[in-house]
Amino acid sequence: MDKKWNLQDIKPAGGMRQRVVQTSKPVIEQRTAEPRQTPTQAPESRQPTQTATNKRPPRKHISKGLLAFLVFGFIVIGFAGSYLMGGATITVYPRFFEPNLNATFTAYKEAPAGELGYEVMTLDATGERQVKATGQEDVKEQAKGTVTIYKSTPGTQRLIKNTRLQDASGKIFRITESVVVPGSTDGTPGSVTADVFADEPGEDYNLAEKTRFTIPGLESDTALFNAIYAENDAAFTGGFVGQKFILDDAQLGAAQESLHEELKQTLLDQLPEKQPSNMILFNDAVTFTYESLPSVAYGEDMATIKEKAILQVPLFKKDDFATYLATATIPSYDGASVRLDKVDAITFTYTNPDILNTNLSSLPNFEFSLKGRPILVYTFDKTKLASDLTGIQRGA
Repeated sequence: MDKKWNLQDIKPAGGMRQRVVQTSKPVIEQRTAEPRQTPTQAPESRQPTQTATNKRPPRKHISKGLLAFLVFGFIVIGFAGSYLMGGATITVYPRFFEPNLNATFTAYKEAPAGELGYEVMTLDATGERQVKATGQEDVKEQAKGTVTIYKSTPGTQRLIKNTRLQDASGKIFRITESVVVPGSTDGTPGSVTADVFADEPGEDYNLAEKTRFTIPGLESDTALFNAIYAENDAAFTGGFVGQKFILDDAQLGAAQESLHEELKQTLLDQLPEKQPSNMILFNDAVTFTYESLPSVAYGEDMATIKEKAILQVPLFKKDDFATYLATATIPSYDGASVRLDKVDAITFTYTNPDILNTNLSSLPNFEFSLKGRPILVYTFDKTKLASDLTGIQRGA
């Protein structure tokens, strides 16, 4: 009969061997406080024998090499966590173009599609001086100004010299020269400017800006009467009835010149703070006009003269101006969003220098030249770019 064996009965010849398992973790070496003794050896120490209750617990020592290894490991783990959890810094170098400007352009108050438009910013200041008077005289003067005449229907309309304009209160003004009012285009009213003067003298005709006028002579044609109207972009001035001082021409001229220079500088100093943040202006595009206000008595033989300086400058929307220049100077431009840098590198000049002493609001358009090397930079949406990159692996 075969003998049955139990697993416990099977033993290797040399006794059971222990299996050694190696791990990746470092092994910590431990040492006791005293050397290990065999049972037959007597303790060599001459110190008195200590009882079990008085023995200190064995202290554990870590080698310097192991400690350095652990510190290095923590540092590596920290950098790895920072790398995996942190974001990425992306530097974008947008396309740009540096045109060599040397060309003439036209700007329009009411710009057609594809043309450059502008707005007029107006600042004014008044001042006074004392000059010697030689007497007084009776004066009657009519107010003057400029209007823009509009037509909201197709087809042109001619208005002859001295055509009447009437405001809501019944005051009458007349145009100084005949004009042709253009018809509307694609729903945009046609317009033309005209100089006007008051039908009667007096300060009552010094009307505020944005006064609306009708054409009384067109009342017989209701449709035409409703289609044509006028507005003044700047106030009417100069109307006066009364006595004015007779002043020495030489003294008056010197006083006015000095006052004009003072007022001019005052207005130029205001430009930086008055400039809208979304607009471009050129200092060389600034125009000045001056108006003499009624003088008043100053003592027995002196008079106080008053002068008003009016600064006007065209403003260009930054985005529109950059797009216009890109269209005119970049052959491959496809209408992408651009901005204009180094604006100070551009020199602005009116082709007609007389504009510098003209009421800019009275002009429907003007020509100017630009010279210099600004920079046109293609722009992009930073927020959208960041959103598009969210979730993409860092290595990509």
